[in-house]
Amino acid sequence: MKHNDFLKDLHIGKIIKEIALQKGISSKKIADAIRRDQHNADKIFKMNDMDIEDIIRISYLLKCNILDFIAKKYLSHITCTNYPVDTKSCLLKIDMRSHTVTVYDDFNHSDFFKNIHIGRHIWEVAKKKEWSGGDLANKLHCSRGLISILYRSRSLKVKTLIQISDALQYHFIAEIYLSQMIMGAFLDTLDNCIISFNPHQIRILNANDKSILMVFQQNDDKKQLSTSYKN
Repeated sequence: MKHNDFLKDLHIGKIIKEIALQKGISSKKIADAIRRDQHNADKIFKMNDMDIEDIIRISYLLKCNILDFIAKKYLSHITCTNYPVDTKSCLLKIDMRSHTVTVYDDFNHSDFFKNIHIGRHIWEVAKKKEWSGGDLANKLHCSRGLISILYRSRSLKVKTLIQISDALQYHFIAEIYLSQMIMGAFLDTLDNCIISFNPHQIRILNANDKSILMVFQQNDDKKQLSTSYKN
């Protein structure tokens, strides 16, 4: 399969290295997150391409959605129906008696991809477009045998999936993966925040500019708290 020209400047390892250095996370921790030999951990930063599941694991470790960054840069020309909005989720323990809020930063659904069979999704999209294996092979400049392998694959490398998304004009990364990625609102976002309570609402404000970070509003019909988060 030939690589498209628009992917020639995409280097996964360099992206990961830059973020890891900013956050002070070692290559050995990254290697451990993706179950790689730690003796060769620095080789991760030299990887031009990487399996999409490994990128998801690293995104959770670095607390930075690398997959989303790549998708916005290289697949912005493809419309999709299931692209996630720029929101975050968090898990809070709220004690109304003591007026205290405990924030947990490990609320990350990082293993959702275990139930994804990407090859089956590719086959379904190709079938809807009435494309044969030969049609897709011609578009990807590869053999029909490789298409059969793609259809059986549970996971793929990111560049391969970008190429397939471009060929079929279907945003597999957003529709299949990003739509299920839940990344927590991390503790450093809520440091020194201002929390106000009343019987129906809890407001969490940024201590510096008083902007709203989170609002927990009681739903009168269901007697539940609904949550909104603002970056």
